[in-house]
Amino acid sequence: MKRVLLSLLILISFNIFADDMRPASVNINIINDTEFDLVWKIPIRNGVREVLAVTFPDDTKLLAPKRTHIINNAYIEYASFQRQSGVVGLELRIDGIERSTGDVLLRVSDSQQQTITTILNIEKPNFVINTLVATTAFKTALTYIELGIEHILIGLDHLLFVACLVYISGTRKKLLYTITGFTVAHSATLFLSATGLFVIPIQPVEAVIALSIVFLAWEIAKNRTQSLSLRFPVLVSSSFGLLHGFGFAAVLSEIGLPVAEKSLALLSFNIGVEVGQILFVFALFIGFKLVSIIYQSLTVEQLRLPVSYACGSIATIWMIERLAVF
Repeated sequence: MKRVLLSLLILISFNIFADDMRPASVNINIINDTEFDLVWKIPIRNGVREVLAVTFPDDTKLLAPKRTHIINNAYIEYASFQRQSGVVGLELRIDGIERSTGDVLLRVSDSQQQTITTILNIEKPNFVINTLVATTAFKTALTYIELGIEHILIGLDHLLFVACLVYISGTRKKLLYTITGFTVAHSATLFLSATGLFVIPIQPVEAVIALSIVFLAWEIAKNRTQSLSLRFPVLVSSSFGLLHGFGFAAVLSEIGLPVAEKSLALLSFNIGVEVGQILFVFALFIGFKLVSIIYQSLTVEQLRLPVSYACGSIATIWMIERLAVF
């Protein structure tokens, strides 16, 4: 169970800086039968903005010059359009999505607060607004579950934290308690932050999330069996889980929640995070089995320092980068 080094190294080799999982988003607000407003947001990752563009049919007229801003490390574009043949039947396309590292969340709403929410990606780069009737609650739930799964599986900082929790748990019983504590804690702060009941700045939170991985990596390196962290890993997972919940909420705030189904979307996103977390833990177990078959002489003690140094070094880089923005 503890032999996770190879799985971690494979994950890390994809992109050491792949901790920014904010999706791009398109928000269309339908004003009347022929006019609509557009808000187009593209995250800036590591100082680079992806080359993406929203395109409409030739009969769509721009009513005024576009307004652009860079806010909270994201490029935001505002525009108003008119289509004499009507908004119904309008097709939009995301150019450049074939080179994108993530999905694009599309939300279409009208004056009656009816909302269509869907995800655009390489397999589905365009969408046709065929109806102004809101999407079903089931489809909204599936959309946000998918976003939650994607966030946890691509959010490398959260995965490294979970991997360290698996390592320090020691037994399956402790692992169950540890993961449960992490789930309860981050679910609580995700709800509090997403609903606006308790909000704190995300920059220090992200720095402390990186610090939480450094702390666990240090505990793995010391390997003091009588330490509080190794004896009661649920205390560590619950304490730092509160901060990870604020991190999840920051991503969710970038995505946005549909007004009419805010609670459903919030619950679905959290479910998606948990599903992704469980999938990752299962992947670690499968990786352990494969490594055990290939390298039968490999021991836990041989892996302890490499796992600690790999996780701790990457998290230290993140922590320095995140502290540098203050």
